[in-house]
Amino acid sequence: MIPNTGCDPQINVVRIGAHLLKSLFKEARDVDELLMNSSAELGVSVDHIILSLDWLFAISAIKYSDNRIMKI
Repeated sequence: MIPNTGCDPQINVVRIGAHLLKSLFKEARDVDELLMNSSAELGVSVDHIILSLDWLFAISAIKYSDNRIMKI
């Protein structure tokens, strides 16, 4: 299910997830770097970034290894 009603578009996990996947398109990124940069670029809290990363991991769109996140 894609959450699309009753949710602020600024903090929607689908929107944030799309931004994260775009930033992971070319190369894996360090977790801290990805959290800080994405939070600043999107103007959302790190909590929202983490929630979106959890969602991407749950749908097998990303993987985590050695403190780096990469797109599958």
